[in-house]
Amino acid sequence: MAGSAGDRTEEATPKRREESRKRGQVARSQEVNTFMSLLAAFAMLSFVGSWLLAGLIRVMTNSLSGSGTTEPINAARGWRVMTDAGMDSLRLAAPFAIAGVVVGVVASAIQVKPGITTEILKPRFSVLNPISGAKRLLSSRSLVTVVKDLIKVGVTTAVAYSVLKGGISDLMGLLGASPGMALVVVSGLIMKIGFSIIAIYVLIAIADLVYERWKHERELRMTKDEVKREAKEGDVNPEVKGQLKRRQHEMAVQRMMSAVPDADVVITNPTHFAVALRYARALPAPQVIAKGADHVALRIIAKARESGVSVVQDPPLARSIFASAEVGQYIPADAFGAVAEILAHVYRATGREPAAA
Repeated sequence: MAGSAGDRTEEATPKRREESRKRGQVARSQEVNTFMSLLAAFAMLSFVGSWLLAGLIRVMTNSLSGSGTTEPINAARGWRVMTDAGMDSLRLAAPFAIAGVVVGVVASAIQVKPGITTEILKPRFSVLNPISGAKRLLSSRSLVTVVKDLIKVGVTTAVAYSVLKGGISDLMGLLGASPGMALVVVSGLIMKIGFSIIAIYVLIAIADLVYERWKHERELRMTKDEVKREAKEGDVNPEVKGQLKRRQHEMAVQRMMSAVPDADVVITNPTHFAVALRYARALPAPQVIAKGADHVALRIIAKARESGVSVVQDPPLARSIFASAEVGQYIPADAFGAVAEILAHVYRATGREPAAA
């Protein structure tokens, strides 16, 4: 069993760090990405702002040039206007989109050593569990995130207000000014606000990165028993390791098999998957007490029939529960209706009622 947070006094071993990295659990600050994205966006606006403005004016001019003509608008003409405007807009947005991708890659690379892992691509049905979701929302990490967001909003709002307040006199001087002059003054003020926020975001990003790395190191810490166990496993022959894993797997299967007679129903695929469910009035939902694929599924089905447990074929439901619930967990909420119908049918057919506990 994993020790409590107070027992985790040992630094993480290289193996522990590598396993964490393969799962995609690394110290990464989203604020670094935000800072670099803001910097890239405003830097590009500084260099290509006039080109972007001229392009937008050209798009609007071309789109509205024929609005005053008496020529009827047909499908071909409408499609041409839309495609021309779309291609022009795409050309204007392309540099910013490319810069966004490059900045995202660079921001991640400077925080975490580049690498490829397939673990984070595997579906994790546990994230759909409403109980786990509520725990994550009420966790200390979520509270820290809320506090950080409030601080960011407060600081950036204060900076923007301070810069804007200093530019009030310039804005008041625009009364009666030409559109070109107004555009120059307003755009200059916007750029000043942007770079001021970026300057503050440097400190925010650094502080957040330091915090995320500190938090990650704490989460990686191990107990003394875990360190000793890992050291012993490192000294074990690979063949012995394989035998131990097979033995552990067989023991787990045996424990499941011993629980199958207590099931109310076994839902099958019919042969690829089997899920044994137990329900009692004291339980909030039906519980998975055994599950298996292929030959383990066949063993569960045989044990159920031997014990007089009803076996029901429902391939979609069997696959869904098998993928989303582990042994000992309750079935997912989206399976409540289908499982309730099956249990009701089983109780009517057998003349039984749900157990009290």
